[in-house]
Parts: sequence; C-alpha cells; structure tokens
Amino acid sequence: MQRFAVLSLATLASVLGAQANTVPGLNGRLSVVDSLTYWGRRGAANPAGEVGMSMLNTMCNPGSVNIPWNAAMAANHPKFGFLICRESGGRFVQISDYSFCKHAFTSTNGNGACGTCINPGTGSLMGVACSDTYGAGNNGDRTWLGAPNELNPWLGTWNPIGSYFDRGDPAVTGAAATDGVRSLVTSGFDAVKNRVTVTEANLLVAGASYFYGIHLMHEGEAAANRTDNLASRGFNPVWSGTTWSFNNNTVAQVWGSILQHWTGATVNSARNGNDDGTFYVAAKVTPIGGGVYHYEYAVHNADNNRGGAAFRVPVDPAGVVSNFGFRDIDTNTLNDWTAARVGSEVVFSSSAANPLNWNSIYNFSFDCNIAPSNAPVRIDEARIGAGLLDVTVVSQVPSGGLPLATVNTLGTPCGQTTCRTAAYEMFGTAAAFDLVGSRMGMTLTGGNYTIGSGTGVFAAAAGTPLTLTDDSETTITLPFTFPYPGGTTTSLAVCSNGFVSRSSNGTSFTPTESAFMSGAPQWAAMWHDWNPSAGGQILVDSSASVVRITWNGVFSYGTTSPATFQYQFFPNGTVNMIWQSFTAAGNAVLTGYSPGGPAIDPGSIDLSVALPGTISLCAAPFAGISLTTATRPVLGTTFIMTSSSVPAGTPFASLTLSFSILNPPLDLTPAGMPGCFSHVTGGNNLLYVLPASSVATSIVLPVNASLTGLTFAGQTFSMSSGYNALGVIASNGLLMVLGPQ
Repeated sequence: MQRFAVLSLATLASVLGAQANTVPGLNGRLSVVDSLTYWGRRGAANPAGEVGMSMLNTMCNPGSVNIPWNAAMAANHPKFGFLICRESGGRFVQISDYSFCKHAFTSTNGNGACGTCINPGTGSLMGVACSDTYGAGNNGDRTWLGAPNELNPWLGTWNPIGSYFDRGDPAVTGAAATDGVRSLVTSGFDAVKNRVTVTEANLLVAGASYFYGIHLMHEGEAAANRTDNLASRGFNPVWSGTTWSFNNNTVAQVWGSILQHWTGATVNSARNGNDDGTFYVAAKVTPIGGGVYHYEYAVHNADNNRGGAAFRVPVDPAGVVSNFGFRDIDTNTLNDWTAARVGSEVVFSSSAANPLNWNSIYNFSFDCNIAPSNAPVRIDEARIGAGLLDVTVVSQVPSGGLPLATVNTLGTPCGQTTCRTAAYEMFGTAAAFDLVGSRMGMTLTGGNYTIGSGTGVFAAAAGTPLTLTDDSETTITLPFTFPYPGGTTTSLAVCSNGFVSRSSNGTSFTPTESAFMSGAPQWAAMWHDWNPSAGGQILVDSSASVVRITWNGVFSYGTTSPATFQYQFFPNGTVNMIWQSFTAAGNAVLTGYSPGGPAIDPGSIDLSVALPGTISLCAAPFAGISLTTATRPVLGTTFIMTSSSVPAGTPFASLTLSFSILNPPLDLTPAGMPGCFSHVTGGNNLLYVLPASSVATSIVLPVNASLTGLTFAGQTFSMSSGYNALGVIASNGLLMVLGPQ
C-alpha cells in the first residue's frame, strides 16, 4: 500500500560533453565486500605495532558489453582500492594507509548477482551477466598489488611502463626499470608490507565503530554507472592476546561512500562535470554551549584524479571561528594542512606534498558562533587538468543563510527479538581450523535446530563414489523424506568443496559469510577448496536409516594435504558432522549451518568453545519497524517516508505526523509497551489497513519560502501481537526541517 499525492515537477537537465574514454554499455558492479582477513603484524608489542589485512570482493557485469580483464603487464583490467575507517568521538576517520591496489588478472565467469553468465570463453574478458570473486587470499597476494598513485581513478587507466611492477622492490636499475617487464619479486616481504595496513592503536579505541570498503574501477565506465562501484560494511576488531580477528557485525553492506556510516552526519557529493571525479563531503554540526557550534567535516576523494588542494567553507561575516582541526592518514605533522579565516571563508590549505588524493579521507573542523545553514563548500583541484579549478558540494556551514532541509533519526524501534538463525565459524586460514577429532550434532526441535556436540560416531568410509571433480556439484536422491528448518526434501546438492545444500548453491571454492547466509539452506562441515580429482574420494552410503556423505582423504586444492570428514543425515532431521583428520593447507574454511534466504548474519562464533554447550537457532529475529527516507524535505519536491519490516499478519498500522515533538520522548512502558517511546503527540494519522511489510508515504512539499525552517516529526505505530502485552509496537522517529535546498 502506498499513500501518494500527485506532484508536477519541473525537471532541469543540462547536456554536458561526453566523459573521455567512455565505452557504451560497459558497466561493472561490486556485488560483494566481505571477509576482512588478518595476515600478521610487525613492529613493537601490541598495541604499538601495525597489522596487514586484505578483504574479499565479488564483481559482476550488469552491462551490455564484455569487460576487458587482461592481466598485468597489460593495462586494461579492473582495479580495486581498499579503505578502513573508524567512527569515534564524533569523528569519522580513515585509519588505513594509502593502500596498494589490486590488479585483477583473470575472470572465472560464473553465475552471480548479475544473472546467468554469457561466458566469453576466456578469462581475459568478463562476459555479460558474469561474476567473479577474488578472495581475501587473492587480494592479499602482493604479486598483484600496485601503487595507488599510478592509477587514474577517473578514467580507470594505468601505465605499466615504469610502474611498481616494472621497477620491482627493491627497484632494478637501468633499462629494466622501464621495459614493461615485471621485475617485482615479493618472496622477501613480511606479513604486512603492501597489504592494507592499520596501526594497532587505531583498532583499540573504546566504543568505536569500524568499517571496511572497496572501490572498483576500470577503463571506460561512465560516471552514471558507478553508483555500485563503492561498497562497505561494518566489522569488529578483536585482539586475542596473540592474534587479531575481524568478523563482520550487523552493519550490512551498503553501496556508496563509506562516509554514509557516520551517525548523524549529512553526506553530499559532486564531481568536476564530465572532466574529473567525485568528492563526498560529510558534515556533522554539534552545539557545544554558549551559542557556539562545532563543525566537523570528513571529505572523501572517491575518484577525482587531480586531487584536492584546499577545502573552503563559507562563514557569516559576524562569525567568530576558533579551534581549527585537521587530520590526514599519515603521522607526518610537517605535511599537515594549514587553516585560517580568510575574509568570508575558512580555508584549509594543503602542503605541496600532501593533496587529498583518490581513495582517501581527510578531516577538517572548527568552532563557530553561527548556527548551521545550507551552502556550498569548495574543494580546489590540486593538479592541472581538464575542467574547473574547484568542485562545489552543498554542505552544512556557518554562512548565516537559509536553513538546510534536514532529516534526523529519533530513538530506535521497539519490539525487537534477538536470536541466532545460523551457527558457523569462519577460519581465515586452513591452519586455524581446530575441530579435528570432534563432532557437531544438529537436532530438529520445534521446527529448528538445537546444535551441540551430538552423539555421532564416524563410520568407516563406504558407499558409492560420486563423480565429483574440482569445483563441481551433483545431486543425490535420499531414500526418505528429510525434514529441515522450514521444509522437507528428498534430495541434496553435494559440492566437491565440502558443503551440502537443499538445492544448488553453486560451486565456489572461496567461503564467504555473505554467500553462506544467502541462497538455499546449507550444511558446511568444511567449505574449502577441495580437489577430489587430485586425491581421495567423496562417497555416499545410503540406507533407509541414514545417509552418510564422506570426504575420504580428499586433497586440498594445489596440495597433497588430505582431509577426512563425514556428514550423517537421519530421517528425523538430525544432522551430524564429524571431523576425522585434516592436514592443514590451502585457503580459508567455513563450518556450520545456514538457513539461506538471505538471512541475518549473526556473525562467526568459536565452535570449539560453544560446542560443549548448546546453540538454539530460531526462524528469524525481528529488528523492529524502521522509518526511513532516502531524500531530504526540500521545498518543491516529493518527500517519501518508508515504514519497513512491518510484521506479517498486522491488521493495521499508522504513520503519525505532527508539529508537536516530545523531547524527552514519552516512555510507553506503563501502557504495556516496554522499551517503546513516543516521539510525537497529536497531529495526523495516516492509516494502513492490512499493510505490506514495507509501506511508502509520499508528501508533496509546495514551493513556499514561508515554510522554510518548519519542523515536524513522524513515527509509525503497528498493531502487531506477540511482541508485548499491549500488542502494539513503534518505529524510530524522524525529525524533519523544511528548506529550499
């Protein structure tokens, strides 16, 4: 159901010259960012050292032409930049170094997020609708990591002649340094060099939130197709006393600048026409008392090749500015930007050696006695090139102008339930796998699994060998109807890479949390890169009382290191996984159960610690009703608010809009709604009868300057039984301020 008022909008369009080197139909999508992985540390004892990391990405081709994928030393192939950031103390900062970039070298051309692959028959092209995954191990391979300053992020180009690959490290001399022949040998590198590098102190900030992201670039993609070339998600860094782990948290993957994770900030962007790339500017303004405001900015150069040399913020003539702040991504104070009040601007100026280059975030701040309003900031280009001398981005500034149209979130939803829908452990390396000699049992109770050590006993490998090879799959027929959470089946898909599914989940040899939580229900004793063609067998022993599937001495890909493990599927729904032996080698391992879906990722757990007890799974947690908007309430536009995750079976819900905002909010616990708060009172109620899980409400905002600065709030209430005594739950609130921009 959608509430909508008709609006006649005047559309303003400017026709600009074509972006240089655009290839019509060429479009890449960064479909997955996942598996932030620790490779090692160097330096003084924790917390004074630094760590090396890498991450996984999957890319696919939603365009209409093949994407060139020529390995270096050829120039035309996708490149990937990496970024790690932290939010703490009201700031959002980059904590990774100016990271070396991945040069992709071959496309496997499989099916994926872009659909059914039209395979071009060669790894030097990514076919239309095809997909390819570069695991954390691949992206951490220094053979293919090159210097970021060699890339033109706007055009996606790279010159291999005289490049880091050409020169080597340590650099060769003479003609060999510019002959276009790879000279780089990485065998002497430590575990950190050239990988994404972060100091340990930056990972140990109390109360901080952490995020990692990837930037995809390649030659010929139009700027209009790049909205899905940046992606990021949240993670939790944990130091065990001897090693680091970086598991994903509940902050799911999103596309766009990583700055959007900054709580309470406004984020806008602009580029230098069709001549150069985009800067994102995030701003957060906080009253600090006495009529003074703290202005905090984070500026992300996404793909502007000329870079930024100055950051200019307009200031009202009556404004008093103090407490300038700046942060870049190195520890060299001699190259810090300077700050000064210059006429009607605050100007931060770079040193010649430290412009704001692509895939970097710098921070700027000051205090001012003028309240925030809406006006453009300017970023001066650092280098000579085509296009204007600066890029202007609308942001919050102390200019004394008209109020900015804003949206702020009030509180949180109520009625949430917490439960685990899946149980798994991601072992970042094969050597970390610690379940050999143990077992895991899944008992079907009340329609879902209770997981513990179980009572399964390894049965001698027997039965019919499956005709499985490297990265292959087959379907087996069960002699009984097998119940599992959410359904039943008489067949199972068996992948040579160590997992079994309700139906096909593909044949990927790279385990990822995001893939595990998607697709069909899946059991993974050891999702890993196995190659039964090289050694060992996968056997099925089937009877009316049990079906056993055994990896019997199967080699890890590219090695002669075997493993033996067994699945046992019973007619009552019980599943046992038993690990008999494993000579650790090869890539990562994922172990556990997922209902697919996609389901909410509960995060990796230490199964060796959890299995002596029990883990009870549930059908699905409920995160509460979310009230959101994708736009700001700008006068003369249509403003849309969306209520999401309304529980199924709800007879009616309502969106309450009011000019009367409750501050502090009203605690609804006495009414039988514990944990719920009302942020609005009075106003108008828009009723939704038998609402869908997502309901959109559109409001036509007139072009009327007298409404500038008008403030109102909204909140959704839903009659949904089972979440509290009253049977009513509430969303978060939204606080909106109308403005002309």
